[in-house]
Amino acid sequence: MSEQVLFVVNQTEERQHELKKTYQQVHFEFYSSIKEVTSFADTTVLVTFGEDVTPTILEQAKDLKWIHVLSAGVEHLPFEQILNRDILVTNSRGIHATPMSEHAMWMMLDYVKRAQDYRQAQAERAWVRSQKPSELTDLTVVLLGTGAIASKISERAAVFGMKTIGVNTDGRPVHPFDDVVSMREWELALKQADFLINVLPATEQTKKILNEDAFRLVKQGAVFINLGRGNAVVEHELIRVLDNKHIDHAYLDVFNEEPLSSDSPLWGHHSVTITPHISASTSFYMERALKIFNENLSLFIEGKENFINEVHSKKGY
Repeated sequence: MSEQVLFVVNQTEERQHELKKTYQQVHFEFYSSIKEVTSFADTTVLVTFGEDVTPTILEQAKDLKWIHVLSAGVEHLPFEQILNRDILVTNSRGIHATPMSEHAMWMMLDYVKRAQDYRQAQAERAWVRSQKPSELTDLTVVLLGTGAIASKISERAAVFGMKTIGVNTDGRPVHPFDDVVSMREWELALKQADFLINVLPATEQTKKILNEDAFRLVKQGAVFINLGRGNAVVEHELIRVLDNKHIDHAYLDVFNEEPLSSDSPLWGHHSVTITPHISASTSFYMERALKIFNENLSLFIEGKENFINEVHSKKGY
């Protein structure tokens, strides 16, 4: 019996044709949404963004062997059932490094070059030359996380003459950071931060770690950038440190609840810049995500192991 691969993420006709041509021994079904699927009875492989997989769907997909997530985040998957059934989970981490590092550099440059002030002056048709831009050179960026995304940000920040400090679980050195400290010693890093960037995954250990106490450790007037997960931040405490200018500005791409409620005070805060969880978005996204899936599918068909980006289901990432 051939593998039954079910896509619940929209794919162009060209990509569908290419997959069918490359893997002729595999039966593919393509849907734009998991809600369109009427039966999971014969599904052995599920390709998804992960947020739509429920315990009920897993009960229906009795032959399911493998879930591939076309994003990095897997926190919404029902891991208890996945572990009980020994279902393989892989994701697309690593493909976000280029767009997210560019997004981070844009945010830091937007701040030091006072782009918002000049946009406001333009809107008012005012020739304002008193607001002097600054530089990234010799500033310190502290990155919570030292994975592919953080490493790419560190690499690009170094080109601008910035000092880069990473924070990871055990403080192990990681190229290309100038320095790395452990989470137990993160105070040493936070106190040096001109920019603090969160790129940590969502786990029980990272939930609400960025509270008022943490924010008050960074330099007065520092900038906070959140590209990781919204649940790492206690939002009302972030607003408090923004109001008293301990944190001068926050660039936020992720939030506790998404979409961000229209009545959230973050929308209108003068020291907040919001993007709608798009830092990883790029016209090359699906091409890169499918490359990982294709390589893993070849291994899966051949009965081999050593899958790319295998998720540790017990840890949840």
